[in-house]
Amino acid sequence: MNRRTLLRGAAAALGGGAATAAGLQVAAEPADGQTGLTLEVSGDDATIDSDGAVASVTLDIDVEWQYDLPDATAPETVVVEVAAGTDGALSVVASAESAELFAEADGSESFDVGLLAEGALTAADVEPDGSGTRETTVTIEARLRVESSNGSVLAKESTSDTAVLTVTREGVSASEYGAVGGDGSLTIGTSSTE
Repeated sequence: MNRRTLLRGAAAALGGGAATAAGLQVAAEPADGQTGLTLEVSGDDATIDSDGAVASVTLDIDVEWQYDLPDATAPETVVVEVAAGTDGALSVVASAESAELFAEADGSESFDVGLLAEGALTAADVEPDGSGTRETTVTIEARLRVESSNGSVLAKESTSDTAVLTVTREGVSASEYGAVGGDGSLTIGTSSTE
């Protein structure tokens, strides 16, 4: 059994876990070697009152990666990126680079990032209009890139998972139904000292 067969077996063991996992995608091209990523993201739910708002959405994620390049290659850098968004519009919210000089390696990167602060989501993307419940499907994508010293990409891979954010607004905001207005004027009164 060669290294590549062993890598495929290890990749299947890593990706076979939970029902919500996006699964492991392994791309095998002789020139680029083999790469692997695992990714599983769970959603959350929250309840806000009638005048409440979503203040933050935090992604806390560990990305596991691996690659197996042909022996003649000379990798120098591994880049791991995390992108997030809704409706297919993803933006990179975090990245990490590490030096890797071996033709075969694996590792993990941990990220803790605010999706509202990074602009991947807005509060309006997840809050219901008025009272009720809104479910928002957020796509999280992990990307792996192995580069040589001259910046050539020796191997790359990406995998994604979706998570549902559920926000329920209890009651109704009175400000949605009330109105106030009018007109007026200010008058200055003076007095004489004589």
